[in-house]
Amino acid sequence: MTETAPAPTPALDGIELVVLDMAGTTVRDDGVVEAAFRGAAERTGLADRIDWDEAIAYVRRTMGRSKSDVFLHLCGGDGAEAARATAAFEGAYAEIVAADGAEPIPGAEAVIRRLRADGRRVALTTGFAPVTRDAILDALGWRDLVDLALS
Repeated sequence: MTETAPAPTPALDGIELVVLDMAGTTVRDDGVVEAAFRGAAERTGLADRIDWDEAIAYVRRTMGRSKSDVFLHLCGGDGAEAARATAAFEGAYAEIVAADGAEPIPGAEAVIRRLRADGRRVALTTGFAPVTRDAILDALGWRDLVDLALS
């Protein structure tokens, strides 16, 4: 599929760095984050101790935050349990990406390429751990597309 990059816009004059989120902004989510949260909750037994509807509502409200912070809340402040759940989340997410790959939001790659071609630096941010962030970048072939990726 060939995408046409948008024309430069004068509104961006003087902007040197553009920071974009990953899941749901530049990378399609399609429920992968929620599936990985559920998988982590089931693997660690957390799903048996929490109301899943309330938990997933919290996950949705806090999308983009550090996954360890979200699990800390869901685990009632138990840091050790939150760490186990976060590790299980990263494993579940990596399995989904390995099985299904990752897809960019339509037009995202073209926009990033245009920003770079216009001399702007591009950084991606995410609430994912570095290992998950890097797995997504690798699946998309974006390691060299952005200047910086932060977790």
